[in-house]
Amino acid sequence: MTKLTGWKVLNAGRGSDLVLTVDFATTGRADSSFSDLAPRLDPRLTVWETRQPDTADGMSAQDYIELWTREIKDSGLTVRAVLGYCAGSVFAGELAARIGDWQEQPPRFVMFDPEVPAPDGLDRDFTAMMDQFAAVLSPEEVTAAREASRQARTDAPDFAAFGDELVRIFREQAGAAFVREELDTELLEEFAAVFRSFVSYLDAARQIDPTAAWGTAVAVNSDNPTEGALLAPESVDIPVAHVDILRSPLTAEAIDRIVSAHTAAAA
Repeated sequence: MTKLTGWKVLNAGRGSDLVLTVDFATTGRADSSFSDLAPRLDPRLTVWETRQPDTADGMSAQDYIELWTREIKDSGLTVRAVLGYCAGSVFAGELAARIGDWQEQPPRFVMFDPEVPAPDGLDRDFTAMMDQFAAVLSPEEVTAAREASRQARTDAPDFAAFGDELVRIFREQAGAAFVREELDTELLEEFAAVFRSFVSYLDAARQIDPTAAWGTAVAVNSDNPTEGALLAPESVDIPVAHVDILRSPLTAEAIDRIVSAHTAAAA
C-alpha cells in the first residue's frame, strides 16, 4: 500500500476491515489516546489514526475531510467503524457520513466524551500545555501566563484569534524560561507549532454542525459525560476518569462488541 500522509497506522491488521480513529494526539499529554486503545482491540482489525498536516493554518473543515477521505477510498478496505475522541467526534461524524455515501454498509460511528470546540476547552488545553513546562517555569511565569490567557479570552474577537493570542503568550512566558535555563529554543518553536496546528484543527471543527451525525452515534462515556453524548441514541458507560477512557480494557471490550456486531450484520 502507498505510504499514508493523512493517517498513521496503529495496527496493520490481518483482513479487509478498517477502524478509523479521529483525534489530535500529541506526545506527553495526560489524556489517553487511540495508541493506548488499538493494541487492546481485535488484532485482525486494521486501525488508523488521523494525522495532522505539518502546516494546518487556514485549513477548512472541508480540507481536513478531503485529506482523510482520499486515502480511505484508495485503500480498498471496508470501514467498519469510525471512532472520535472529544473534538475529534465532530470530524468523525462527518467522516462516517461521507463514507456512508460510497460504502454499501455505512460504518458504525462511536464517540468518546464528544465536545464541540469552545474557548473554555481551549483555555484548559493551554493550561495543560503550560503544565508540561512546570519544571522550567517559575511560579510567577505560570501566574502571568494564566492571567494573560484570561485577558486574551476577554479581548479576542473570535476563537481563532484567542488561539493566536495563546500561542503568543506561550512563546513569551516559556521563551523567557528557555533562555534562562539555556534550553534549545527550537524545541520551544516545535511546541508552539503543534499548539498552533491544534488551534487550526479545533477552529476547522467548529465549521461542522455535528447534531445530525451525533444523533446516529454510540456514545462511550467516562465518569464525567459531556452534553454532546446526550444526543446519541445508544450509550456505553465506562467507570473511569475522562483521561483514562481510551486505555481502559472495558472500553476495548465495548468497541470489539460494537464492531463485531456491525460486521456480522453486514454478512
